[in-house]
Amino acid sequence: MYHFQLDLSKLKRESRFPYRLWQVFHCRGLSLRTEQHSARKNHFEVCLRLESDAKICKDIINGQPIHVPYPHAVWKMPKQLIAPGDNYPRDVLALIYSPETVDLFRQAGLVPDVNGLPFVMNTEISFLTEKFIRLVNNLYSSGVADQLDWLGFCLIKEVLLAASDRPEVQTMEQKMKNIALWLKNHCSESPDFHALARQYDLNYTQFYQEWRRHIGITPYQYVIQSRLSAAADLLKHSEIPVFKIIEMVNFSGTYVFYRRFEQEYGMTPDQYRKQNKN
Repeated sequence: MYHFQLDLSKLKRESRFPYRLWQVFHCRGLSLRTEQHSARKNHFEVCLRLESDAKICKDIINGQPIHVPYPHAVWKMPKQLIAPGDNYPRDVLALIYSPETVDLFRQAGLVPDVNGLPFVMNTEISFLTEKFIRLVNNLYSSGVADQLDWLGFCLIKEVLLAASDRPEVQTMEQKMKNIALWLKNHCSESPDFHALARQYDLNYTQFYQEWRRHIGITPYQYVIQSRLSAAADLLKHSEIPVFKIIEMVNFSGTYVFYRRFEQEYGMTPDQYRKQNKN
């Protein structure tokens, strides 16, 4: 399980943006015990439940059950009691604010009337989430706290917009886009394309044909491109050695990685890092 929980309340801000994050919690593979109820925490939280092995979330909020598919968002009010409804691992990103900010969010129209709100995972939400998590790694750099405040606000707005656009039945194009987003975010893992197809009520032949029609390259080629993109991002934004990056993005070997990287970017990984650092 990968996770972090950070306190942003005491970080210096350079702007007067009112929607200031108090804390941030992110976890991949969070498993909650159904027999243990959560404490009544005195904060306001917008929790994005991005993925789970369960298709439906059945949590209980203040005694009221919710029954929503993934991905979805839950608005947790101060001192509200949340009880998990299953033990399935979840990927979550929680944006936590001081209790005084509830009225600000209400005035901005960013608090829905329902506790749990399903939404469509689109490219904008995926981009904002990735950028948010990446910025956390540079938390103590100048201006980062202000950027996280703004990104958190934008994420909440985009989730509400995506919720209003959620179709009752997904089109084949939307299914392929959702699978592509999942593969991009999990490119370092070894994908089970057959299992992915079954999640969207497709057999592998249907999935492969529809994928090629909507995406244009094979699923495996897409994973390789995503791994190269993730490696390029690490080269630009970190000092992690190249050999370690190769392991992190799950390339089969150094030679193959260098060859594919040069084909994609026209230079070696070391040259790419030097050029982008400059």
